Amino acid sequence: MPYIVCAEEVERHWVAYAPDLPGCYATHKEREAAIGAVPAAVEAYITWCRGHGLLVSGLTGPMVVDEVVRSWPYEDDYEVNAFFASDRPALIVDELSGIKLLLGATRKDLLATVDNLAPEDLVKELPGERWPIAGILGHAASAEWWYLDRMGLAFPQSQIPEDPFARLASVREHFVTCLPALAKRTGVVTLSGETWSARKVLRRALWHERDHTEHILKLRAKPGR
Repeated sequence: MPYIVCAEEVERHWVAYAPDLPGCYATHKEREAAIGAVPAAVEAYITWCRGHGLLVSGLTGPMVVDEVVRSWPYEDDYEVNAFFASDRPALIVDELSGIKLLLGATRKDLLATVDNLAPEDLVKELPGERWPIAGILGHAASAEWWYLDRMGLAFPQSQIPEDPFARLASVREHFVTCLPALAKRTGVVTLSGETWSARKVLRRALWHERDHTEHILKLRAKPGR
C-alpha cells in the first residue's frame, strides 16, 4: 500500500516523517533528499522495531507526499513548526500500549549511547557544539517536558531536576502517566502561533529523542572523542 510522507523544515534542515510509523523519519539539508530517503528510513525503522521486540507491519508501494511545510519565525526567534493533517486525529486508547513500548525503545537507545562514559566526559565541552553530552541529555528531557506543557499537562517547571539523568527519568515517568490524558485531548491548542495536538506531541517526542540519540552517536564516533 502507498504511504504518506510529511516534511517540515526544522533549524535549517528538513525532516520527512512517515506518520503511519511513529518515530520513523529521514533528515537532510535538502527537502527532496529528505523525502527521497524515507523508503530506506522505513526499512531501517522496521528493523529497529524488530530489534526491540516490537511488531510492525512493513509498508510497500509508492510514497504519497501529503504536505511539505517550512517552519517560520513567529516572534523573538521562536520557530513555529508544522501541523500536518496526520497530527489532527485523536490518539486511540488501544494505541497507548504500543506507544509506551516505542518510548521505552527510544529511551533505551538514548541511554545506551552514554552507558560507558566517565562523568568528566559527560560534561566536557565539545568544539562546535552548543552543549556537552550531559547538556544534550538535559535538553532532550526539557523538550519532552515542553511538549507536554503545550497541552497543559506538564508538572511545574520549578520541579524539573537539574541532573540530566534525573530529569530524563522524571519527565519520562510523567509523560507515560499522561498518555491516557493525551488520548482524551481530541482538539488542538495554539500557543505562540503554533498548533499542537496529542498526536503532534507524540510525533515530536519520538523524533526528538531518536534524533539526539543519533547526535550523540555521531559525536562519540569522531576521532579523539
